[in-house]
Amino acid sequence: MYVSRPGQVGSSDTRSSSPFPDDASDGASSSQSTIVQLTENFRLNPDLGEFVSTIYSKAFRPQKVQARRIALALSSIPQSKTSQATSEYLKILDFAQRFLLGLSHIMLKRPQRDLSPPLLSNLKEHTHSNDLYSSDVAPHPLSLALIQLYTISRKHRDNVGYELHVKAEAAVTAALIAVIQEYLPGEDIFVATPHRIQRQAVRAALLAQHFETLSELFDEMTLDGGKKKSTVTVDTIERLQGSEAAFVICLFSLPQSHITDLQFLLERRRLNVAISRAKSMCILISSNEVLRPAVGVLTDGETAKGYTFLRAFADRAWSSNVSVDIDALNL
Repeated sequence: MYVSRPGQVGSSDTRSSSPFPDDASDGASSSQSTIVQLTENFRLNPDLGEFVSTIYSKAFRPQKVQARRIALALSSIPQSKTSQATSEYLKILDFAQRFLLGLSHIMLKRPQRDLSPPLLSNLKEHTHSNDLYSSDVAPHPLSLALIQLYTISRKHRDNVGYELHVKAEAAVTAALIAVIQEYLPGEDIFVATPHRIQRQAVRAALLAQHFETLSELFDEMTLDGGKKKSTVTVDTIERLQGSEAAFVICLFSLPQSHITDLQFLLERRRLNVAISRAKSMCILISSNEVLRPAVGVLTDGETAKGYTFLRAFADRAWSSNVSVDIDALNL
């Protein structure tokens, strides 16, 4: 199921007049409007906390670790049987399975070939907590993941429209949700969208149930087996502010035809609020147009700050690419 609810979880979101206060810092204001940053964070994992704290004066001391069961659950995803699939939806599903299975292998220190390692290693030894060595903790926490989306079309050549691109982005998102729900049905999922058109596209993709064929493709999978599915909240970033979920999928991709929207996407507070909703894992879907914008876009100081923050995420994330044939989706 999916819902749209803002949900509040005791954060200090009233600190700023901006629609995007940096509530990941859990700061508090005094009567003289002096902002005091609290460094203990009970939402973020060590690697998420280390990333988010790059824009604050003091580093966070995360009080939460990634449960080993997440890695073990995702590691039970069967090896793909759809590599020769002719349906574009099955190809997208194949990618989602391999991507999440690859993440589990990384967490469990097993070999994998589907994801590229981060340019910057953000994994540090956190010896301050004995809990890090308990049997319930993943031996290799991994909370930042990046998918670079390419949309292709023979009909539209190099001019894929924004609406078609968004529907492809939504199809990839729906496939990721289907696999997560199958193997981690108790974990809630947020889909954070900058625009309402993206929210509508993801909801439509979920309702279309293109990926309900999972149970037919894999004997081990039982999407209709009576297990309670996790709640999927698909909403704009503003409405998700103050909430949290185990998995957060952030949609920050654009086609070449719509790069005029870059300044809106590359707003640091918007990026920070979206990414910092995650308790266990943040998967960011982006595109070359956003990750490598024209130099002229970065002449605006605020946009440059947002891009620096986005690149900091990309440099710390395990990543993979996916190409979606717009024509084959029959949109």
